[in-house]
Amino acid sequence: MSKRETLVENGTYNKNHGKVKEQRFANDDFYDPQDLAQVKYEMLRTARETERNIDEIAEKFGYSRAAYYKIKASFEERGVSAFVSGKSGPKNARKLTEEHQEFIDRYLAEHPTASSGSIADILHKERGLVINKRTVERYRSSRGRQH
Repeated sequence: MSKRETLVENGTYNKNHGKVKEQRFANDDFYDPQDLAQVKYEMLRTARETERNIDEIAEKFGYSRAAYYKIKASFEERGVSAFVSGKSGPKNARKLTEEHQEFIDRYLAEHPTASSGSIADILHKERGLVINKRTVERYRSSRGRQH
């Protein structure tokens, strides 16, 4: 497995590595702009050890001033684990409870040609659940059903 593949797999691949302009990342093989954890750590270390302006430092490492402060706060709270992006977004279903999923399954058994939008509307009218049709589409896809 290549280093890039490993970085992607563990959530530390810097997809914006082309924005890193800090000189040491261009001149020293030890520093890898594709390594997100290394880039973030070196940005924070540079800010701590130099007199340079935060705007300048953030830009050299491919970030905005606001992103720098967010990264810094996250690091202070969680340490180096804050540098691992991990999977973004919700980790589990938040709106479609098991009860709602069963409702969708029953509804589809009775109305196999129903659209995801119409199912979302029915859930709103009958259950008071406000969801986007895309939520229903994702559920149907996970069950191997068409949209």
